[in-house]
Amino acid sequence: MLYSVPFFNELAIFHIECPECGFRHSDVFSAEQRKPSRFTMYVDDVSLLNVRVVRSGSCTYRFLEWGIDVEPGPTAESFITNIEGILDRVRKVVETARNFADLEVEKERATEILEEMKASLRGEFSFTLVMEDPAGVSGILPDDMTLVKYEELTIEEASKLKGAPFWVDTMREDYSERKG
Repeated sequence: MLYSVPFFNELAIFHIECPECGFRHSDVFSAEQRKPSRFTMYVDDVSLLNVRVVRSGSCTYRFLEWGIDVEPGPTAESFITNIEGILDRVRKVVETARNFADLEVEKERATEILEEMKASLRGEFSFTLVMEDPAGVSGILPDDMTLVKYEELTIEEASKLKGAPFWVDTMREDYSERKG
């Protein structure tokens, strides 16, 4: 299905699900070729939690203040949400990590991060969200694009990201061979 999304023009979103085993997978593709990209947004106001976020299956996203990087795996899901939604996804992972942590210091750090996340939902803690996509299909899309920093990634930067499409893997190999 094609969706019209500001900045990206048209995106194709697909979803497959096996009725027998329950396996499911979603992904998003641009109807046009895009350059590897990085979007960075400093979230310092509760209203910015409503900013739209598009994440493809090849996107790495980061919360800098918490040292959290979410890298794609082979079955990484695509989604369209807002910053609060992506924060909620990460919050659930931090809660799980805290519950399984062996060391008290790890549990304390996870609790601290969770408290800061709750504070951010009240507008009392600012954070930075970075989204990097070697396929260039992910992004942070506020109504006012001056609130977000957009950068095209170099071939070297794109090749270091996990989840890069096969053509980036080819560029990675070429880059490694040239580098020696």
